[in-house]
Amino acid sequence: MTRIARVELYAHCNALGGKVWNPAIRWSDKFAIFVVVRDTAGQVGIGECWCFDAAPDALVAFLRTEVVPQFLGAPLAAMEEIARAMLDKATLTARHGILSSALSGLDLAIWDLRARHAGRPLWQLLNPAGTGRAPVYGSGGLYGVDKTPADLRDEVAGMVAAGHSIAKMKVGALSPDEDRLRVEASLTALPPGRSLIIDGVYSYTAAEARAFYACLPQDRILAFQSPVPASDLAGMRALTAAGVPVMAVEAEYRPELQAQLVDEGCVRFLQVAPIAVGGVSRIRALCDLVAGTPVDLSLEVSSTAHAFVAAAHMAAAYPQIAHVEYHFVHHVFFDHLSAQPVGGAFALPMRPGIGMAPPLDQLTHHATLTHEGAAPVPDLQPSIEA
Repeated sequence: MTRIARVELYAHCNALGGKVWNPAIRWSDKFAIFVVVRDTAGQVGIGECWCFDAAPDALVAFLRTEVVPQFLGAPLAAMEEIARAMLDKATLTARHGILSSALSGLDLAIWDLRARHAGRPLWQLLNPAGTGRAPVYGSGGLYGVDKTPADLRDEVAGMVAAGHSIAKMKVGALSPDEDRLRVEASLTALPPGRSLIIDGVYSYTAAEARAFYACLPQDRILAFQSPVPASDLAGMRALTAAGVPVMAVEAEYRPELQAQLVDEGCVRFLQVAPIAVGGVSRIRALCDLVAGTPVDLSLEVSSTAHAFVAAAHMAAAYPQIAHVEYHFVHHVFFDHLSAQPVGGAFALPMRPGIGMAPPLDQLTHHATLTHEGAAPVPDLQPSIEA
């Protein structure tokens, strides 16, 4: 029986220098936390955790002391049972959010291992009838120093040239008239029939969001992401009922709230980040949740190419996933992709597992935890290209 023998924790810092921002955050340093799981058969699986903190220390410490020890020595097949027990215990520990991020990294790594052992790409292990192709959209359109609408138009044109049929941009940090001009500039870069996603980053009231949406060419706006605060379910419900295609709420991890967003018609797209919500296991459950409803899933990715490829596998497996974010700002290790999107779709390679790993020699090593009594595990360097 294959068991977890060793877990290593790494971090990467994307130094953005405060040059770009959205209505909520000016980006300085953006960290990614990687969980490298080595099993007793000598295979390596890699996952990634959501980290929006100013430093990776808190999440690394939580993984090292509270989470990883629960998995060491356990069979790969026991992952879901261990995670469920830890989530149940979080009612007492009040560590729900950070636990969800930590478990996401382990879940992705273990699913990577399962697919490697099966000799299949992850999407095919999840659904042999899957397409192997993930619908994606280009994401960027942040605010920047001296950045003009013409600059934004050129940025979106670059997304189109890179193979994207849909682009996403930020709104909400300027006046409605200024942001309307930015939207119009972006649309001029999109060929007829191509769509735009606008992301308000929780910056409007429901009335303001509806008024702003009304002044746009609505047939070309695919979704309005996070138009109101994440707690304003009534506002989202009212906007959706009025025909605004609401997409929310990227980092939300609570199953009961996700179910409420779907059951009460609060969103057109339930947006979740696989590295925050619980990895592959939770995405599978969410596909079941939205099946047969008017709601589609949208997978948020704002970190690295490893997280993107992992999300693309899920979208290539499940038709309930409408699209995956391909970020042009949070763009770490994207140079290791062996292919780029074509016609708004990303084709997954027929490589076992996720098929990609970050270059470990470019990461900061934080911890190695080993199961006592385990046989030595070889230090294999996984392939970094997908």
